[in-house]
Amino acid sequence: MKFGYILPNYGDKITPQELLEISDVCEEAGFDSVWATDHIIMPSELREPYGQLLEPLTTLAYIASRCERLKVGTSCIVLPQRNPMLVAKQAAALDVLSKGRVILGFGAGWAEKEFGFLNADFARRGRIMDESIRLMKSLWKDDVVEFEGEFFHVKDALFLPKPVNGDIPVWIGGNGRTSISRVIQFGDGWHPVGLDVEGFAAGASKIREEKKDAALTIRMTTDVRKRREAYVGVNKEKRVAVSGTATEIRKDVDAYAGAGLEYYCASINHPAASDIIADLRKFASEIISSYA
Repeated sequence: MKFGYILPNYGDKITPQELLEISDVCEEAGFDSVWATDHIIMPSELREPYGQLLEPLTTLAYIASRCERLKVGTSCIVLPQRNPMLVAKQAAALDVLSKGRVILGFGAGWAEKEFGFLNADFARRGRIMDESIRLMKSLWKDDVVEFEGEFFHVKDALFLPKPVNGDIPVWIGGNGRTSISRVIQFGDGWHPVGLDVEGFAAGASKIREEKKDAALTIRMTTDVRKRREAYVGVNKEKRVAVSGTATEIRKDVDAYAGAGLEYYCASINHPAASDIIADLRKFASEIISSYA
């Protein structure tokens, strides 16, 4: 089991310097990675929690220049809102600068008004996302890029530099059947959010039947101070948390591991960086050390 941490690159409480300090602690404490969240422009009624947000790839470049070991990932870029060739270029540059430490989580998106502000196609976002991933893989791997799709057309083109390892892992965000199908067709991993263990087990089993080498991961609200109940996320999906005592948390993580989980990304958030750091150290000493 590997562990990542979801950075608080959103909201107005944590400063850029504190993001570096938090990442330093993650590197020292045994986390494998840190992850940044994406939104570009939100409607005023959705100010919380993503109305103020540091762009993820820029944030990760800032952190990768400081940390030498941590992988850096997006959880998740809303890919259909962005030009995939530009995202591929930014990600390849970050991969070269970080010496191959990038993982890209992609999601189809849920905030229809955000798509509208960006003149992006909400109704066809799934098809656009699928084609975007195929195009990005071609850009990263092919010496001369030839791509003819429904939305994107590239002929006799060069795309350099390539990623350090000739590719960048793509994890597909989303909890439902469409996301699972997308993993099987285009992805290198599955990255649901707050999915209960039964739902995770069902999805993991389906993916393993079709694509044995896909990474099985999860992003999970995590609380080392008190037990939390299930909740409804900002996108109106029901979600669970992993929380409570060290024994309770290990029991929950073990249940997901038994369902196939390989990579746990903990979202531990407080208004004060000092509280986040304290909880990260506690999580590392009581949980991560159990799986070393």
